[in-house]
Amino acid sequence: MTGLTALLLADGRFPAGGYAHSGGLEAACDDGLTGDDVGAYIRARLYAVAAAECALAVAASRETEVEVLLLLDEEAAARVPSPALRAVSQRLGSQLLRTASVAWPEAAVPRAYRAASTATPRPVAFGVVGRAAGLDELELARGFLYDDAATVAAAAVKLLPVDVLSTTRLLVELEEDVEQLALAAVSLDVPPRELPSAFAPLLELRSLAHGRKEGRLFAS
Repeated sequence: MTGLTALLLADGRFPAGGYAHSGGLEAACDDGLTGDDVGAYIRARLYAVAAAECALAVAASRETEVEVLLLLDEEAAARVPSPALRAVSQRLGSQLLRTASVAWPEAAVPRAYRAASTATPRPVAFGVVGRAAGLDELELARGFLYDDAATVAAAAVKLLPVDVLSTTRLLVELEEDVEQLALAAVSLDVPPRELPSAFAPLLELRSLAHGRKEGRLFAS
């Protein structure tokens, strides 16, 4: 059932809250991004944001000690300067852990981590849940990266004059990028502080303005 589980975690209908977020696309649209830019935006986000987060998720999937997972919490927070984006990550991580507690109630690590963590950043939560669900590291990495890209693609259909067929094609075109980034994340074997760090200044700054915007369609 591992293959089915991988599909389940990457499914937009999995109740982890991703449907309420655009990965910064809504704020980018407010700054003039058009439908022709969506593919480039998704690819840039994969390399600038999701790749480093994926490495955190894979690292979390290797851990059974809650103390180490809490250290990864700190590393995740250190990589996200924007308070708004840290809050988004915490909400998504918390929702993912709540869902996992129902889907895989026998798994001890998610319960212990959820009880101890005050941050629950999404990458760490995803790694914890992926391990509980029985995913291997490469499946988990692919799922994390795909979910990031698919979240933006789904939001684009609501925000821009693009159709779901076009955004599906964009996701297919990202297969090689996702595979390369997934393999890179799995190949890492370093202490938490030496995990990759990336910074997307414009995304961080836009998140602050987006959080104050009235009438926004997405939470991020």
